[in-house]
Amino acid sequence: MKYLLLTAFAFCLLAPLNAQNLWLGKEGQKFYDELVIRKALKGEKPDYDGSPYMKDEFSESTVIFKSGEVFEEVPLRYNIFNDQFEAEMEKGVYALKRGSVVTEVIIDDRHFEYSPYIYMSKEKAGYLELLHKGDYSLYRQLQVEFKEAQPAQPYIEERPAMFNRKSPLYYIAQGDEAPVFIKNRRDAINYGEQNGMELKKYIKKNRLKMRDREDFMQLVKYMNQQ
Repeated sequence: MKYLLLTAFAFCLLAPLNAQNLWLGKEGQKFYDELVIRKALKGEKPDYDGSPYMKDEFSESTVIFKSGEVFEEVPLRYNIFNDQFEAEMEKGVYALKRGSVVTEVIIDDRHFEYSPYIYMSKEKAGYLELLHKGDYSLYRQLQVEFKEAQPAQPYIEERPAMFNRKSPLYYIAQGDEAPVFIKNRRDAINYGEQNGMELKKYIKKNRLKMRDREDFMQLVKYMNQQ
């Protein structure tokens, strides 16, 4: 029964893993496709450092559709770099189609939502991790960057290609509105003013630098108490 459910799940939601990645150039895409397929399907150790994944291993996860239908115990892992969830199926590894049917994924007790969001005044869409739910909700966006290999040069050592984990980005959303990227204290104060809240004194009094999860959690909980 579980195999039949996963087969139905795959038919509706999955795309080939080597689908075009719009964030890479032609050569970068070729490299990325090759290393992911080699690692996922052949079991060979790829020639790069770091990892594009939140966790390399697959975890039994819950997938929630726009319709409210729920699939449980789906073996997934999150490719942060490509912003896609990958499913381990009988014949290989596939990537979930982004934004077509899936609205939420729960993996390793972490809750991700596919959502439009506002980054530097531009509207985008992708997976955001829900950290706190309320009238004002807090989201986190994980980040991984790719650095190409550096050949050996005079006085410079050779460096392999690598995936490097970057600091996450934080977003605040009011009600059902799109989450807005908050870069620093000034952004937090401006966001509060736009929503009729005075946050400057609270941020200063509590010495919030708005750089880590603890500061954002404290601020959002305060906003929900107003």
